[in-house]
Amino acid sequence: QHYYITNNLRVRMCGRLICVLEGHNLTVRCQFRDSAGNMMRPEWEGSYHTPGYNLPPTSQIPVLFGKMGERKFRSMRWGLVPSSHTKSIKDFKLSTHNCRAENLLESQIYSKAFFKGQRCVIPADGFYEWSSTKGAEKIPYFVHRKNSDESGERNLLMMAGLYDKCRLNNEDCILYSASVITVSASAPMSWLHHRMPALLETEEEVKKWLHTGTLKAKETLPLLSSRLCIDLYPVSKVVNSVSTNGPHCIQKTEPPKKRKSNTLDNFFNKKAKTSPDPVSDDMIKKEDDRAGTSNK
Repeated sequence: QHYYITNNLRVRMCGRLICVLEGHNLTVRCQFRDSAGNMMRPEWEGSYHTPGYNLPPTSQIPVLFGKMGERKFRSMRWGLVPSSHTKSIKDFKLSTHNCRAENLLESQIYSKAFFKGQRCVIPADGFYEWSSTKGAEKIPYFVHRKNSDESGERNLLMMAGLYDKCRLNNEDCILYSASVITVSASAPMSWLHHRMPALLETEEEVKKWLHTGTLKAKETLPLLSSRLCIDLYPVSKVVNSVSTNGPHCIQKTEPPKKRKSNTLDNFFNKKAKTSPDPVSDDMIKKEDDRAGTSNK
């Protein structure tokens, strides 16, 4: 596994998001139809998030949530802090930016939010993942959704998640936070990492996941499955640093070339392994020949 340090926490490397749309444009891209069939835009609660090309856990990210017939956006901390936590945020040491779908029903952190209907969607342009082939150089890849239209505009990944809120230090200020739900990786992703975000591909799936009351909690679990709707390509290693930000982060680079072996060295190594020992084989044969001649 690969790790990086942020806020003195050691967290897994499968956690860098790209979300470059600012608040207004994000509401335009996430329009939906209400129960009357009218096209609507989600409303924002609070201030906008700060867009970025390299967002690590604990960053503020845009989170879409809602109930029957309405949807709202709010900027939330990436890494769910449960409502039971009432101390300082510095006292919360757990890494919760991802939560496994298989653990939703039993997890002490996530099950309460799940059964309370605190489901959400985290829209993103994509995320980074690093190759982890043993002995090979670690290469970052930009994972994004396949384009399904001819506009050239990249489609958003709609990642299923959970959110919660708590009062830190029992103050009036409420902290909103969210986690991305992960599932086993599909074929396009599995060679790179064994996990991937739980993606919602259609508006109908987003509606079922968001609108608590449409389905009971356990009835939403089939929505959390591996999907094939992704593409990926290698990018520059500048994204290794969380301080790096900008469009150059997602520019495609050439895939790493396999290191060529030294043919001459291989030849002599092979020759050394396959050639007979000049002392143990040739000398013994000569001694045997001499012994045979003297006995005649």
